[in-house]
Amino acid sequence: MATQTFVQTKAELDALFCAVFSGAWNTVAQNAGSPVTSLYVSLHTSAPLNGGSQNTNETVYTNYARVGVTRSTAGFTTTLGSGTTFSSVTNAAGINFPTCGATGATLTHWGVGLASSGAGTLLDWGPLGPTAGPDVSFECTLASPGVLTCYGYTPTVNDRVMVAQLQGTQALPTGFTEGTIYYVGTASGSTCTLSTTASNANPVNTSAAGQGLIYVCSPLTVSSGITPAIAAGGMVIQKG
Repeated sequence: MATQTFVQTKAELDALFCAVFSGAWNTVAQNAGSPVTSLYVSLHTSAPLNGGSQNTNETVYTNYARVGVTRSTAGFTTTLGSGTTFSSVTNAAGINFPTCGATGATLTHWGVGLASSGAGTLLDWGPLGPTAGPDVSFECTLASPGVLTCYGYTPTVNDRVMVAQLQGTQALPTGFTEGTIYYVGTASGSTCTLSTTASNANPVNTSAAGQGLIYVCSPLTVSSGITPAIAAGGMVIQKG
């Protein structure tokens, strides 16, 4: 299996999010006649997942609209990876969405894509909240309930977490559903069990062992008069 260098992964992020072309990208990248000048950030009530579009599980709270972010170094900040970290890109400034009107929603994820409305091409997505992410890998036992060992995350009881399948690998442990937000039921060091409700009221049993990704979410409930926002650096996209 081929592996990209950190220089290459950062150059890809620079080209896509900042319209800055360096290295090989300066030679091979071709702008269209009308290149995209902004990317559009969306809010979602559950994960749009890797096969989704910009309007998959997108919120419809009153007055909601996507927010355009300039495709430049003023809009996004890229960071070169190293031996222990991936190259990454974050939003350079805070992103404020329209103030909620009469009908609210509970928001769990953000997305970023090409269109200001409609289906559109979804480029990346991730969890909302000041304690969100990053995603880390886990292994899970066949047990009642299944016990997860997390690599790079120390769980705390009642953390809100989501699990996702590792691309190109085996399915999630049988019993878990990708895109569902769970509660940490019990926790000890890097191990935990999950529950569908708070206080470990409904532990998740597994009928097959497996592995996947887990990350912390901080769902945001918006109601009339609330202005949802993503703080500067709140969207983190990593490229390995």
